[in-house]
Amino acid sequence: MMTNENRWLTDKWWLSPYNWVDEVRKEFTLPERVYIHDVTLREAMQSPRVSLRPEEKIRIAKALDKLGVDSIENGAYMSEVEKEVTKELVKMQRGGEIKAKVIPLAHWTEQDVDIALETGADRVLISQTVNPWIVRALYNMDEKGIIEKLTKVISYAKRNRLFVIAQVYDTYRAPLEFLERMIKTIVLEGGADNVAISDTRGFALPWTATYLVRKVKSWVPQTPIEHHGHNDYGLVTALMTGAVVGGAEVVHTSINCIGERVGNAATEEVAMVLALLLGVKTGIHLEQIYSTCQLVAELTKHPIARNKPIVGENMFLSGSGQVIWRHGKLSQTDRPFADMAFDPQVIGKGGEMLEVVLGVGCGKTIVKDKLQKMGIRASEEQAEEIVQRVKEEAYILKWSLTDAQFEEIVKNVLEK
Repeated sequence: MMTNENRWLTDKWWLSPYNWVDEVRKEFTLPERVYIHDVTLREAMQSPRVSLRPEEKIRIAKALDKLGVDSIENGAYMSEVEKEVTKELVKMQRGGEIKAKVIPLAHWTEQDVDIALETGADRVLISQTVNPWIVRALYNMDEKGIIEKLTKVISYAKRNRLFVIAQVYDTYRAPLEFLERMIKTIVLEGGADNVAISDTRGFALPWTATYLVRKVKSWVPQTPIEHHGHNDYGLVTALMTGAVVGGAEVVHTSINCIGERVGNAATEEVAMVLALLLGVKTGIHLEQIYSTCQLVAELTKHPIARNKPIVGENMFLSGSGQVIWRHGKLSQTDRPFADMAFDPQVIGKGGEMLEVVLGVGCGKTIVKDKLQKMGIRASEEQAEEIVQRVKEEAYILKWSLTDAQFEEIVKNVLEK
């Protein structure tokens, strides 16, 4: 039986029990399950200087399916090439090669819906800005016109037997009264199956997402609410968490947060937060995270920052003697991961739980451990001199030392 205690303390992680106290959770309106709608394939093509070939998109789609995402989005309207990619993905889905739903993106035109239909997809995501000021500036259209046009296109898609997700973006800058009229109309008259709201420029606070999701759910209580967001203010993982706390059943994410400008909510970050910190089922196979992120980084030529949460190199790397000493002591207990955010095995990363680099933070613990592995014995004085030389060299290099550089220092000290 799952209890609160073994949600925050398992054989792979030790989290804060305060995440589970009633005072924290009493205001949560969590769905029973959250579905991950992955937008990597579409948003990557809008990320500056990223271009994926069709065969690379297929490879990523297979990895996303293995990861366990519920649906995969691609921009079929972008070009003939993208339409063909979406066709192939739909064929793979129908043939059972992938389980994830394939959802082409369309703008609010019947022409785009027709392109989605040509791919053979049975779903479509109709996306359009609904900020009245923006729409007026771009299309010279008033609020009434926005509602009429969007409702008409959604109705057209429904008449063609498509499942419709209405993504009304720039939601967080649209007047609340207008949003209510529009969302009620596109659902009750247009027939939209799901409604996706979006913090398109990353302006909203996490609590604001909770507030707005609850508002939208109160207007169309039988309609699942999805949430899309960008990371301009560095808040997007928290934003998605806030949306789920408010009851959002679907979140839009991308691997390594790749996307327009500074990107979207990272699939790997959101999945880990929902699974470990909120305890919400997502269907994501966490052990596939690391390999999927590495694959997307390679194919997009978009390196993962060393200090990126969840999959960054620095998550399980240290050059601090004090940290290594602590980890060594704790690794002998029944909670060897006590100083870690989680055991790296959770995300499918092999190797040591905590890898060591030789840098300016080097101490005798690190040096003695390295010497022991090399089968070399040194006195306390020699070990201390090696430590000092490693530090001096690291300052000069402004980086960590290689094993060869360390071995040269050891040789020079021991031969004195």
